[in-house]
This record gives sequence, structure tokens and C-alpha cells, in this order.
Amino acid sequence: MTSSRITKRVGVFGGTFDPIHNGHIAVARSALEALDLDQVLFVVTSDQWLRENPPVASAADRFHMVELAVDNVLEFTASDVDIIREGSTYTVDTLRDIRAQFDDSAELFLIVGADSASSMNRWKDAEQIGGLAKSVAVGRPGQAFAIETLDDSHPASGAEYVEGPMLDVSATRVREFLSAGEAIDELVDEPVVEYIQKQGLYRK
Repeated sequence: MTSSRITKRVGVFGGTFDPIHNGHIAVARSALEALDLDQVLFVVTSDQWLRENPPVASAADRFHMVELAVDNVLEFTASDVDIIREGSTYTVDTLRDIRAQFDDSAELFLIVGADSASSMNRWKDAEQIGGLAKSVAVGRPGQAFAIETLDDSHPASGAEYVEGPMLDVSATRVREFLSAGEAIDELVDEPVVEYIQKQGLYRK
């Protein structure tokens, strides 16, 4: 993927986004700036109701919240590629489908948390991921060491490390605040807050 034909650098940032919050946006922005990306795709997972901890909000609601959150950032785009495919979501399938959407002039960068990168060897067809995208591990200060010391046979070996933002926010925390009737204005973008309230999401 180092051909001189490459004209676009595309980040692939997947998740349940249940709901999307300021931490997600900050991680994507860190990768965008550090790697000089042209675009970051926020890939929303499908419902996956059969898994142990399925998303609380529907895929349609989560996708629409992502659309609202990234609407004012030219380089950010919501992607429903995993929702359209349905069934279990595997990163290798996501990358294959996104690769099919772009011609060979695009280089893909898989954006994951440093902890997730370390466990990539347990992912489905992990050995094929490197042929589809360059892995990017976003983590807290000091986590680079964990990536740098991975065995050469590990699928995340050689991943680009990006030091991410230190924001005390998670989707679980946002849902807990909403369930308790507390304000989430400092954790979530205003259009998303308004949508959550209008749809009555995450209430007890």
C-alpha cells in the first residue's frame, strides 16, 4: 500500500457508539492529525442481539447519533457497512467491505485502542488484517511500550502508536448519567443530546 498511486488516507474507526461521545471524537481527531488522514469513517456495528452484552440502542439510532456528531467535521463520515452486512461484526469483514468501496489509490488505517490492539491475535482471521489496513493503536501516555514489545508474529506488531486524549468519558458512564437523570452536555455533542432526549433513549 505504499504505491505512488495512493491519493487518499482513510481511517477506519469501528464501535457500537452506544452512544457516541466526545471521547470518540477526540480519538478520531488525534488519529486524523497524527497520521495526516484525509478521512475517518465511523463504522457503526450492527445490533448483535445474540452477544453477551448487546448494544442498548438500536443500530438505526446509533448510526443516526453518529451522523449528528460528525456532521460538522468535513473529514468525518458515518458508515453503515456493518449494519448493511448484518450478522456478527468481524474487523476483517469490515475492512474487506470498505476496501471494496475504495479503489487501490486509498490506504486504510484501522484505528483501535491500545488494549484492543494487544488482543488482536484473538480476532477472526487476524493474520489477514495487515494486508487490508495499517493498524493504529491509540492509547494513554505510556501504552506505546506495550505495542512496541509485541512479538513479531503478533498481528498488531508494527502498529503505529498515537497518544490519545485523556478524557474521563465512556459510553457506559453516559448511559449511567442518563439513567440517573443527570446532564450529559459536557460528555456528548449537543445534537446527540437532543436526539437522545427526543427519542427517550437510555432511560430506566
